[in-house]
Amino acid sequence: MVIEMKKVEKRKGDTETFDPTKIKKAVEKATIDAGYSVEEKKDIINEVYSRINKKLDEKTVLNTQTIKKCILTELDECEPYISKSWRRFDRKYKP
Repeated sequence: MVIEMKKVEKRKGDTETFDPTKIKKAVEKATIDAGYSVEEKKDIINEVYSRINKKLDEKTVLNTQTIKKCILTELDECEPYISKSWRRFDRKYKP
């Protein structure tokens, strides 16, 4: 049996192997940027991480926009202030 690694298409067109730990790290950074410690929001971070991985398991093709949309949808439901922090970062640093 061959296990096929999922690929992610990046914004500029290149691809890389899907690394789910990047999702957790990104949510942790947004949590800190929102003024919380990772420890105090650990349960929410883990819940969001788990839900996103389940959603992405259903997808055959991943791109960064799909992943970002899933993350923000989950954060909007669980912790809107962190999602607001994420969007503020994107507006400031990403074209």
